[in-house]
Amino acid sequence: MKVYSLIYTFVASIFIAMADKRNIFLSKGKSWIADEYFTKLIKLSFTSSGCCNVFLSDTTEDSETLFNQFRSIYPSNYLLKSDTHDCHEFFLLGSSEEGIMESIKKIPLLQWNTEILIIVNNDISNDSCLLNNSVYGIANINIVSMSGMWILSKDYIKPRVFTKVDRYKEIQINDKVNFHGRELQVCSDYIPPMTYLNHTIQKTINGIQAEVYTMDSDLDWDGIEMRLFLIMAEKLNFTWTLRKPEGNYTYGKRINDTYWMGGIIQMIRDQKVDLAFASIWLILDQERFVQLSEPWYQLHIHFLVPRPRRTTDFLALKRPFSEEVWFLLLSVLLLHSFYAYVRTWIDPKFPKRYRNFLIILTDLIGCLLSMSVPKSVGTTMNKLQILFWQTAGWLIIAAYCSSLAARLASSDYEDRIDTIEQFVQANLQWGKMGQPPPFADFFDLTNPHAAQLPNRYRQIQNSTQLKQFITQGNYAIPGKILDTYFFPTDYISNEDLKNYRLMREPVGHFYAAFAVQPWLLKPINRIILWLKETGIVIWHLRDVIRRRDNYNLREVFVEHDRYDGHVQVLGLMPLGAGFFFLLVGMSIATFVFYLELKRTAKTASVHDCLRHMDKIHDA
Repeated sequence: MKVYSLIYTFVASIFIAMADKRNIFLSKGKSWIADEYFTKLIKLSFTSSGCCNVFLSDTTEDSETLFNQFRSIYPSNYLLKSDTHDCHEFFLLGSSEEGIMESIKKIPLLQWNTEILIIVNNDISNDSCLLNNSVYGIANINIVSMSGMWILSKDYIKPRVFTKVDRYKEIQINDKVNFHGRELQVCSDYIPPMTYLNHTIQKTINGIQAEVYTMDSDLDWDGIEMRLFLIMAEKLNFTWTLRKPEGNYTYGKRINDTYWMGGIIQMIRDQKVDLAFASIWLILDQERFVQLSEPWYQLHIHFLVPRPRRTTDFLALKRPFSEEVWFLLLSVLLLHSFYAYVRTWIDPKFPKRYRNFLIILTDLIGCLLSMSVPKSVGTTMNKLQILFWQTAGWLIIAAYCSSLAARLASSDYEDRIDTIEQFVQANLQWGKMGQPPPFADFFDLTNPHAAQLPNRYRQIQNSTQLKQFITQGNYAIPGKILDTYFFPTDYISNEDLKNYRLMREPVGHFYAAFAVQPWLLKPINRIILWLKETGIVIWHLRDVIRRRDNYNLREVFVEHDRYDGHVQVLGLMPLGAGFFFLLVGMSIATFVFYLELKRTAKTASVHDCLRHMDKIHDA
């Protein structure tokens, strides 16, 4: 009896050891995969656990046992033989390779986010058709059979191969991504301060001639996004070839909802490149066509507008009062003159000389400016009106002189342009070289003022035309703010930047991202999040700006039309306009005085008349 007991114990030990090696549990009438191992297989094979599509290729007793085991373990909903695109997890179960291959053909999409667990209720050999990696596209595959377990290498490794593992622990996902030096095709363009790429050579890639960027030294690869890309290449261990975008536009153009023509976006769609960066905005139009990574920074779109100019023309004399006040004064003068003119024809006691409208207007202006007073206010029929008129005149003169003196004692500037409404009122134009911006994303077209900005856009052909627009004085320069620095979309000389300042109200906010092939999305997103959390993005941003920025790009934030504590030198105008106005008045008064003397002297000369008046004064 003891002998039989020892033999039984020895045989049981052997089976337990074999079960541990294969992660299986051999027991008649039960599943050959223990619940513990089945649970871990599902957890490691399906990372999202949203929903699962189940394909059963046969209905044997063992297959039904495995399926019931799956039903009791899988934590979410599942569908049977459905062709929906909503589920990215697939569980394939069967006893024959042919049946499982038929199930694989029913999977609608084999994408980077497709996860497939295949359980074969049988033995399979190393040359099985299930181990043909070309069948699965870029999907993630785990295969479990009675003879062993296989995992397919990640989609970023070329060529992909199946690896046989002995324990379920080896199926677990390795978060550390390593491309093992694989060469990626990358696309970018000259977009300061993101990239500074300016030299290309012709190179044959996959039998096609392409323009490839090159530098004399590795240190010459510069720019904010260029530096971030170099970190990605180092961390993910891949090599790269940097290509210039195809076509006339950097990003290309959306023709309709299903077709994009040219540029970086089309190269990504056609799988000519694996990754692209060139200040690509995270907007709906582009995200419909390509995969965009997590944004690495937010961009603020602003305009540079002409600085306020000093008011130096003759009309500066009217600036102490607004247009409404001047209109009111003129209206009162005309109405009061018309009243006096009508009264002279109705009231016989009213002075007859006021039947001349010009005399009435002259007297009213004289009273308003305290330049003339009736000889006897007490005997005048309209004495009350004259008193009120002169009192109002004193107040108006005091207000005007005080405001004019304050303006002459300080620098008088035009109003600043700080809002989109003021931008439109100033009748400014704007534009850029290269590809026109997407107006629907660039502006809030529900704003009535912002909706007018697309009509003010001018396509700039070259730097000479840009210089002409700037010289005209009604041109605004678009650009973006990174951190606390402004970068124009086109090159602007330092001399031209001196005449521009930043418009305070932004016209848009966007996020910059990388365009990638779907299989690159997860590793690139992981690197971007790490770069942001560690502050490396901000460090490289400020480092590139510090080296590439210039003084005048910082000066656009400084207001020059405000008192800064320094002596302000007054210009000749509008002070000169006041003296000119005084000179004209003195000339007119002198001429009128001469005519009065001429009329009084009659036949005598004006000189004799003046000598006679002088003798009378001395006497």
